[in-house]
Amino acid sequence: MSVNENGNLRADGVSISLPVGPFGIGGSYYWNPGSPTSPPLTVTGSVGFGGGGLGLSFLKAGMRSEDTLGYGASGNLFPFVPTLNVSIPDANGRPELSKSRVSSLEIGPARPGLAATYTWTPEQIAERLRMFFAPPAMGPIDEVSPLVRTLTSSMGTIGSITAAPVRNLSMNDRHSLGGGMSDWRASTTLAGLKDRQRAPENQQPGGLLGMIQDYMRNNAY
Repeated sequence: MSVNENGNLRADGVSISLPVGPFGIGGSYYWNPGSPTSPPLTVTGSVGFGGGGLGLSFLKAGMRSEDTLGYGASGNLFPFVPTLNVSIPDANGRPELSKSRVSSLEIGPARPGLAATYTWTPEQIAERLRMFFAPPAMGPIDEVSPLVRTLTSSMGTIGSITAAPVRNLSMNDRHSLGGGMSDWRASTTLAGLKDRQRAPENQQPGGLLGMIQDYMRNNAY
């Protein structure tokens, strides 16, 4: 609640509310919202009986316009009696009535009434409408189970290297035969296979015949 240079009370804004049966809609414009970052415009919906009017808004000392957001209540008992607005903090979406506090009052012609209220900024309303009519598209991660989504969305850390990296395979270590055994290490190369294929041309006979040939070669006169 602000004061002018003479110390007299000065209104912080203006408010209007229009009842439609048990429901109502209204708004407040603050030329002194309490701080440079406080919203200058708020929109209020209500459900109750009576109410409605136009008046000057006075924020309670130490309160700002954002303190009027969320759950609340509004009421007055007689015409031309200030309408009292109460702000109700919430915990996880549940109003905490024991922590209710007066946030502002309105002075001006108004119908007697009592109503439960909820107040938003225009930006909050626009965001709710955008989420309702154009929800964000689901990605592949949204289609998996909550456990997998948690695991895949977690952040990993890189520590010091505890083992030497695997060196590149040499030509002898690579699979020279190809085929379906690509993960197996070959025991020979193509050159080795060719040498083995040519080996029978130079091999000596075995058995008794080989022993005779060896004896004649070693004891030749």
